[in-house]
Amino acid sequence: MQSPNFPRLRGAGFRAGQVWAASVALLLSYAPAHSQEPAHSAANSSKWYQPFCQGKCAATIFFGPEFDTGLANADGSRRFVPPWQYKYGKSYFIGGALSRTFLEFGRFAALEIEGGTGQRFSSLHESEVWSAIYARWRYFPWNDYLVTTFALSTGISYASGVTPYEIRESPDGKGSRVMHYFSPEFTFALPKSPDRELVVRYHHRSGGGAYFGNKFPVYGSLFRGTDGGMEYLTIGFRNRF
Repeated sequence: MQSPNFPRLRGAGFRAGQVWAASVALLLSYAPAHSQEPAHSAANSSKWYQPFCQGKCAATIFFGPEFDTGLANADGSRRFVPPWQYKYGKSYFIGGALSRTFLEFGRFAALEIEGGTGQRFSSLHESEVWSAIYARWRYFPWNDYLVTTFALSTGISYASGVTPYEIRESPDGKGSRVMHYFSPEFTFALPKSPDRELVVRYHHRSGGGAYFGNKFPVYGSLFRGTDGGMEYLTIGFRNRF
């Protein structure tokens, strides 16, 4: 498996990353896990987020390299590529997001709304913002030993610029700053601290041109029929509060 060589962090991208890291870390430090404090205790009721969140909010920060193998090859929907043959690009991404669960189906599943922003750095320097809905599957038979969830998203991603790769993937040779945000993820947590999660997220934006082309107005006009977009294989931390 190829292991990316991480460059020295410098420039505007790293400064933006520092701001996000500091902001989310500060939020996490004041957001205790459910298991540590009763939902209706006097201490918890004084938190500014409690009236809105009621234990259903989350803050996430994640980081990772550009993923050149592509989602279709990683998941096997095209030619399957095993993890030890993954290829990585020269750019990196750091991002942060806030989310809230708005619908639950017992212990089995949930729907969440998320808003996030991030920064590319090293060989690329664009910023991203996105808004998405996540459908999360919560039930796995080994959850008594390792709490696991899997989620898929649908939403909109906006980037401050169009990369050469995205231009090559567009039929008009211009690309699109607006694309579909589809970022599957797995989370893992210890049963004694279920609200503190390790997150493995495939940060992915694309126009879906190879699948939908111009058959639907949103793909023909909003996304300009663009196919691929920038993709990053990331790892991060989430705190639910």
